[in-house]
Formats: sequence, C-alpha cells, structure tokens
Amino acid sequence: MKTLKYLLFLSSTSLLLGCGDFLDKQPLGEMSVESAFSTANDANKALMAAYNPLLNYQGMSGYSIYDIAADNSEKGGEGPSDGGYFNEIAYSTLTSTNTIATQVWRNSFLGVRRANIVIEKVPPIEMDENEKKQILAEGRFLRALYYFNLVTLYGDLPLIDKAEQIEQELERSPKSQIYDLIIDDLEYASSNLLSKSELKDSELGKATKGAAEAYLGKVYLYMGDFANAEIWLKRVMESGEYSLTPKYYDIFSVESDFGRENIFEINYIYDAQFTTTTNLSQLRQGSTAMYGYGFANPTQDLVDAFEPGDPRLNHTIYKQGDVMPDGVIADVGISETGYMNKKAYLLESEFPVTGDARHSDKNELLYRYGMLLLWYAEAANEIGKTQDALKALNDVRARAREGKSNVLPNVTTTNKEELRQAIWHEQRVEYAMENIRYFDLIRQKRAGTVLRAYAQKYNSNKGKNFRDGINELFPIPQTEIDLSQGKLKQNPGF
Repeated sequence: MKTLKYLLFLSSTSLLLGCGDFLDKQPLGEMSVESAFSTANDANKALMAAYNPLLNYQGMSGYSIYDIAADNSEKGGEGPSDGGYFNEIAYSTLTSTNTIATQVWRNSFLGVRRANIVIEKVPPIEMDENEKKQILAEGRFLRALYYFNLVTLYGDLPLIDKAEQIEQELERSPKSQIYDLIIDDLEYASSNLLSKSELKDSELGKATKGAAEAYLGKVYLYMGDFANAEIWLKRVMESGEYSLTPKYYDIFSVESDFGRENIFEINYIYDAQFTTTTNLSQLRQGSTAMYGYGFANPTQDLVDAFEPGDPRLNHTIYKQGDVMPDGVIADVGISETGYMNKKAYLLESEFPVTGDARHSDKNELLYRYGMLLLWYAEAANEIGKTQDALKALNDVRARAREGKSNVLPNVTTTNKEELRQAIWHEQRVEYAMENIRYFDLIRQKRAGTVLRAYAQKYNSNKGKNFRDGINELFPIPQTEIDLSQGKLKQNPGF
C-alpha cells in the first residue's frame, strides 16, 4: 500500500535539501553540519535526505547500466550518439572523465555524507528512544549500502565516517577497511531494525532487519566469504518474512510493490506537488515507438541463454509484434537487437494519470527473494552443502516453470563444478535485465573470459577491449582527483 507519508519520505527530500544536478557542483554542501538538530522532526528530515540519493542509485537509475556493461544488453537509445557515455561502459573503454563513473561516485558519496549526518547528529536529540534507535539503524544501513556500491565499483576508497569529512580531503583506504565498516553498519542495522512484518503501511519501503541481513549475505558473497554468506542468507530464509511470488511476471507489476518477494525497493508515487521527482526506469527502457527512450536492448545471447520452454523468456523480453500482457501489440522501435526489456514495460493500467511515464508509481526493486535463493545456492555449494544448494536452486526453477512439468527439470547433479555452472546459468536468466549481470561476472572472476568470448562470437566491440586486472573497476573521476590535489590516486590502467 502506497502512502503520502512515504511519498514525502523520498520525494520531498529534493525540496528539503535540493539534490539538484550534482554533476555541476559539489554534492556535499546542501546541508550544513552546523544546522540545528533539536527535534524528532529534524531527525526524520535528515533521514529523508539520506534516503534521497537512492532515487539515483548506482548511477543513472533506470538504464540497466550493469546489463549494458555485460553480455545481456546493448546500449540502445535513439541512436549511436544518444547517451554516448554508455558506449564506454558497453565496450570496456571507460575513461576517468566518463559521466556515469563521475555520477556514481558523487551520488554515492552524497548518500554517505547524509547518512553520516544522521548517525552523528541524531543521538543527542531528546526524542522517543525507540524512534531514535530506528532512525540510527536506518542511517547505518544506508551508509553501508552506499559504500557497498562504491567499493564494488572503485575498490579502495576514502573512508568517511564523520559528517564534516569530504572525500577529496582523504587518501584512499584499503577496501578491506571499507568492508569492515559496511559489515559493522549492517550488523548494527540487523540488530536494531524492525522486521518487514512489523512495519506500518505508512512505513513500507524503509530498511528492515531482513534487508540488513540479506545485504550482509550479499556483501560476504561479493567478498568471496561463502561461509558467512551462507549464514546470513539462511537467516533471511528461515525468518519466514519472504517467499517467492507465485507468478513470475507479477513481480514486476505495480500490484507487487512491497510484495512477499520484495526485500528492498525504492518507493515511487506521483503527486502533483512533487513533479520534479521523477521515476525514469520505465521511460528510459520503454520502446522509442511506444513511450520511451529505447535504452537497454537485450542481446540475442541473452535470449539464447534461456532453456527451451522457459516461461521467463517471454516475461523478460519482448520483440516486434508480441502481444503484451495488457493486449497492446509491441513495437520495439529502433532497438539495436530487435528486443526490449519487458520487466520495465509499463502496462496501460499502470500508466500515470498525467499520461507521462516519468510519473509512474512503479517501484524500483533492488533486492528480491529469488535473487537471495540463488546467491544462497551459490554459497552453499561452495562450502559443500550440496543438498541445501540444490533445494534453493530448484525452488527458483519450480516457480519459473509455472506448473509445466515438461520444462525446467530439477537440477540433480552433486558435482560441485557442474552445480556451480548450473547456478550461474540460473542467476543469469532469473534476474536478467535487473541490473546485476556485470557484478556477477566480476565477483566470479570470469568477466574477461565471458566478454571476450562474446566479442569473438558476435564480431562485436562489446567485450573485446576488456583488460583483466583493470576493467574490473571503474576509474576514479578525474574531477575528484583534481579537487583532492592529488590525494586520491587513480586505479591502475586509467
């Protein structure tokens, strides 16, 4: 259920603190640390500000950048020059002046800064102690989330844990120290946040105990610590708070906002008072011939990755002439590949009253239970819990087959390498076009192998320039190095 309270929770922040165009100015000056913090209302405003950068989480929200960076998607758009900075991502030719690399860095550190304000300024306020505990736990969760985004993309980072610090004044700390901070924050959050089932309707979308535990599992997975990943992911599974949505395509409908599968999501709702806060996911990945900008065109390689008869293919990708779920005949416009992302499709019944897709109140789902089960399966397999891994994997496949007994048979192999490959395959098709593929390839240490093979198979620029030991990270933005007067050092190879 959507509520005005949570609309204000995210949307009004742009008015309170003016996120603005942070590419053109310092992102840290919107809220002075000398500002008075004396009431519970002040604390909640600061927390709203800390959530706001999620509206642009991981860079430019809605473009499925990390499918474009991998073998799942071509850039698309309205022509080769439209969003040209995505070509550098798609072709592994990133430079230190790339718009996306700069925006991800600044937006994420904006989030860190605002979370630090909450963590530092809320404790002295005289207010209800339970409310204060929740606010502080949410602040710690958000700082961890922003830093997790940063460390996976840039490696070593300035470690900022005080409100008055800015990243240009500090040298980069080893990523091991960043991970220590992330884990400490998430453990604190998991011990102090409410479970999803304990939230009021007006609070849905806030960070929860389950979300903190789920991200702890994900963090350990990305670190290659499979034993701890298995522990934390299993806690979420045993909590009873989440389950698989019975019908796969329903996951991506407005009706499933805050649904049983959703672990953490960004809440959107249109209100005429807040027209400057927009939801661009559906617009950016909508067909140019229907209502959108045409970005993120699924590749033939992704289409071919689905097993014969897998219903998820038709729930994930559409082509010219397909009948969409709302009866509309699909027109993919000038898609580079002839395909578009159906998960981002806006049904006619979901269209906002303004007729403008950017006012959609369809949430952006960042973490769902289907992902968690497959990450658990991966971790369990790596530490020898084969039967547990098989059960989690086959639970996902059982939902996917939609009652059809002749497709997607259970995986039965107990060979560790064969099961690893089966899990990796299932990850690709289960959450295809959900902005994760690039991170899987990087953390599994096979990005170069997969992408160069793609380039050779399709005689494509995508992947052929990937350099092992270099392109696993983004470059540090040159503007930030310049502002630091050399304190920040560039990643190798850029």
